Amino acid sequence: MVAELLRASSVHAYYGESHVLHGVDCHVSRGEVVTLLAAMGRRTTTLKTLLGLIASRSGSVVINGRETISLAPHQIAHLGVGYCPEERGIYASLTTEENLLLPRRSRRGNVDRRDLRHVSQPAGAARKPRHASLRR
Repeated sequence: MVAELLRASSVHAYYGESHVLHGVDCHVSRGEVVTLLAAMGRRTTTLKTLLGLIASRSGSVVINGRETISLAPHQIAHLGVGYCPEERGIYASLTTEENLLLPRRSRRGNVDRRDLRHVSQPAGAARKPRHASLRR
């Protein structure tokens, strides 16, 4: 039996008085790739709700065996899940290297640059030091 990573049961979410999610149910097993198909705005709302970024929610969300519906987003992040919005300017002030190091920094509170050794070189950067090419 494959371990379950996420289970959402009868999840409802609200923006103020507006009821925006109505009883979402889903589950994701470890190693499984899942695509969420929904109307515009519903995918983001669903993900934000599952990760605690929408405060007014009800139902059950279990991540790695732990009920998270009443946890704050930072507590849910400590379980190893997060949300990275697709807006292009969100981390524009950071270098490529800093963007790659960000999840490590938030997870353990420190940074080990050796974690980048698996990152492939950009095209044409073979003679440049790895970290210098990432800073571009």
